Amino acid sequence: MQVLDAINRMRASMHDVSQEYDDVECIFALNTAIHDLTGLLVAARYPDIIAEADFAEGDSVPDEFFRTCGTYPVRFTGGKVHLLTSGDKLHVRYYTMPADVTRTGSLPFRLSILNSLAIKIAIKILLNENEYDISQDTSIQSEITQALQLGAG
Repeated sequence: MQVLDAINRMRASMHDVSQEYDDVECIFALNTAIHDLTGLLVAARYPDIIAEADFAEGDSVPDEFFRTCGTYPVRFTGGKVHLLTSGDKLHVRYYTMPADVTRTGSLPFRLSILNSLAIKIAIKILLNENEYDISQDTSIQSEITQALQLGAG
């Protein structure tokens, strides 16, 4: 899904006909929602956000690195890789954090349900900034949990 389509869906869901929330605010909320959702996906061990790489002593940690998938004899400190074992390289599987979306980009998730959940979370973020009474907060959280359980199962 394209970011502009997501912004239009957000505005329609919030009944924002006067465009109270500009594109910058909507994109910030989307990025925050994507990062929040990714944290939940990592906790649920979601496989679509896993990458693999060979690391050598002193390599820079990739920008998208979130955390390792499992235990490896490696330490990441100060943006550098420090191997705790002998050898030239270590093959590591790790969870990635999607890069921030831009106005002309697309949402990062392959599954449309995850993109829809990111949009719902972004809407919640924007509406909570103005301290609206949002009765659907609990249902959104339940929907997120249910989607993660279905995906992990």
